Amino acid sequence: MLWGVMSAVLEEPGSGQRQLAVRMGVDAVTFGQMIDFLERKGLVKRQIDPDDRRARQLYETRRSADLRHRLRPLLLAAQERLLAPLSKKERTALLDMLVRLIEANDSYARPGNGRRKPRRKSYSKPTT
Repeated sequence: MLWGVMSAVLEEPGSGQRQLAVRMGVDAVTFGQMIDFLERKGLVKRQIDPDDRRARQLYETRRSADLRHRLRPLLLAAQERLLAPLSKKERTALLDMLVRLIEANDSYARPGNGRRKPRRKSYSKPTT
């Protein structure tokens, strides 16, 4: 999940922390904790949004750019090994189907989804 968060920051520099959390379907607190961790590791930097001093904009660091550059060939090689049994046409079909599944089920990935709604307590008197 941390790689996904870092990738989102790298792909959309200057995005707001809350906006990225919503887009990724991660609750704001958990997302903030992941950003804290990545910031401590020097992989992400936060800046105060000049238009909204309560908001934070996220940017990559030189260290994260270097890490991405080093890991990209390894990730592509792993992807190639995983998809090796499939033809090019099958790979395209698989990716198209996965995208359709993700998009069709997007609402289930949102924070808070699936939680039970609070039940109201009944204060009626017991019958005798």
